[in-house]
Amino acid sequence: MEKNPRTRPEMLTVAAARNYPGSEILVTFPDRWQLVHRFRRGNTPLYVAGFPASYERTRPDQFFGLSPEINRSLDTYRQYRLFEPRPTYQFDMAWDSRTGQGQIVGGRGLQVHLQPLGQAQMWKGETNGVIWECFSHETRRGGTNWQEELAIFWQAVERDMEVKRIFTEPHEPTFEEGYTDFLSRLGYAPDSDFERWWSKRG
Repeated sequence: MEKNPRTRPEMLTVAAARNYPGSEILVTFPDRWQLVHRFRRGNTPLYVAGFPASYERTRPDQFFGLSPEINRSLDTYRQYRLFEPRPTYQFDMAWDSRTGQGQIVGGRGLQVHLQPLGQAQMWKGETNGVIWECFSHETRRGGTNWQEELAIFWQAVERDMEVKRIFTEPHEPTFEEGYTDFLSRLGYAPDSDFERWWSKRG
């Protein structure tokens, strides 16, 4: 849900265009992604964006191990992604087949592809929420401090949820070693009421 329903959320493509003026911003569903948070890796801007929240039909057993009351309250769903811009200059080239050489004859400007580095999903009600997944793609981690970036991504999702208590499961297939230590650094701990879950109070 938007923090102020009268304020129109900034679109991801608009935010990226400010960092790359005059460029063409390329991303799937460009008219849907809303900017949630931005931060930097050195000189490179990174963007946390979300699809508009949707209302979902709830089930009392949707998240195994949570109470039916909590499960029934989780009627708002939102998907997020962490994006990295990949700028590419577009050139026109004249090719001489006789000599086997090409010559640049003009340019068509800058294209910026917004590549997903990670994704998250959350469900929430008025008081409680669940971060079902929040991870970075293993192939996109490279030599960066990916755990720090993942923590910033995760905290942006938390702030966007605006609930008093957040639940999450203490395992993630793409982050096998040290995951519970990572959750502890974010302020999560085993929940005393629901043993399968870790939780954090806002």
